[in-house]
Amino acid sequence: MEKWSLKDVILMALLAFLFGGVFMGAGFLYVALEVALTSGGYQPFANEILFGLWTMAAPMIGVLLKKKGSSTLGEMLAALAEMLMGSHFGVGVLVSGFVQGLGTEAGFFATGYKRYDTFSLTLGAIGTVVFSFIYEYFKLGYGAYSLGFLVALIVVRFISVFVFGVVFVKIVMNLLEKVKATRGN
Repeated sequence: MEKWSLKDVILMALLAFLFGGVFMGAGFLYVALEVALTSGGYQPFANEILFGLWTMAAPMIGVLLKKKGSSTLGEMLAALAEMLMGSHFGVGVLVSGFVQGLGTEAGFFATGYKRYDTFSLTLGAIGTVVFSFIYEYFKLGYGAYSLGFLVALIVVRFISVFVFGVVFVKIVMNLLEKVKATRGN
């Protein structure tokens, strides 16, 4: 098993705290978006549009630490930070964080924890969408919706997770590489 250094633990804790704040902000955006979409009957899309924001900790921490379990643990710690900051979603964010982290972890697992690139991030985005949608299908009562509506929810969720969990993570990683190159590290 790979050893975790103190630096790894501190980085994960800092990122989890940072993402907990991002998740809190996304919660406020969610409420506003849900209100805006309610009159048209599209309020479930508020969750889907912002879903990628709530899952960013897992791929970011996984790519930075490159350790088995770091995506799941990082997402759960970020969810814990969100809960402790007073999230109106309460303790339920811990279960959601676990499910979302497992989805991302599945992408790295599928590549044998040897790839931390766009391919593994995309697999993780697919895993996150599949795992989380199955969980939320029951949690949020999505079974009441028509097949077409469900497909639309899944598509929007995938786009959100892909944008935040693949595109944004790659942008941040590319920026970090540029910073390292300019510092000579």
